[in-house]
Amino acid sequence: MIENNQLTIKFGGDGNIKVETLTEFLDNYKQLLYLINNELGYNPNDMVIEVSPPENGSFKIKLKSKYKDLILEKMGDLTVGTLVGLLILFATNATQNKTEEEIKQILEDKQIVDKELPKIIYNVSQNSGANQKIKQTFIIVNNDENVKDLKIEQEEREVININRTEFPKFIDQIDTQEIEELPESDILTDKATLIIKTIHFEGHAKWAFVFRGYPIKASIKDADFFERLKNEAFRKGDALKVTLSRKRNYDEDLQTYIIDQNSYVIEKVYEHISKSDNQNRLKFE
Repeated sequence: MIENNQLTIKFGGDGNIKVETLTEFLDNYKQLLYLINNELGYNPNDMVIEVSPPENGSFKIKLKSKYKDLILEKMGDLTVGTLVGLLILFATNATQNKTEEEIKQILEDKQIVDKELPKIIYNVSQNSGANQKIKQTFIIVNNDENVKDLKIEQEEREVININRTEFPKFIDQIDTQEIEELPESDILTDKATLIIKTIHFEGHAKWAFVFRGYPIKASIKDADFFERLKNEAFRKGDALKVTLSRKRNYDEDLQTYIIDQNSYVIEKVYEHISKSDNQNRLKFE
């Protein structure tokens, strides 16, 4: 059975690799996965990372939710898909100054057509911390003379295949690029689908929602939406398609942005989907 939430890492060569090569390489991938998971709005504690025993120089990394919630179960697929996209960008020397549309085209060239990935990969790729983590993995394999090549696979599809002779090129890649100073905080705004959990019809109290399987509370700035409350029924379990913004603060220790959980704001409500509507037609964003 093919699993989207699984990566296979292959260290090519005839001899045994150093134990430090494996442990340090996997630790950097673990940090990358946590970084991506944070960008998706999930709590790192919701994710379990499993590594298979070695088999012919191959190791499998698998992500899964701690919970049985089907929405959270998809977390592993999306997180691994984002990591795959980042690796492809890095391997094509395309980690900097790429638009979402350019990233989409690069992924499509690799037969990856998930509509959610370009936006997520764009946001993460702007974080120099992610690129530095990937660079570090090439430093690690380059320091082990027993590693002759590095292959990454997903769904039995080859993501990257890099010979040892090319490792130095990827190590130097970040150093030759100009890295802009990152702001201490910024506002991330994009379209999203929220499931209503708790409704407040009066005052300025925040509504409670489920966003990508994770509970949040958000204030609503859309005046037109409040007019709709007078004539339209809203219930727990209904879905809203919205423009959602939230503040991110840069963490120097982790070298990534952390979402301020108290900063979620719904700027505009585009569509209300009643709980009684055909649930099979609802596409989560």
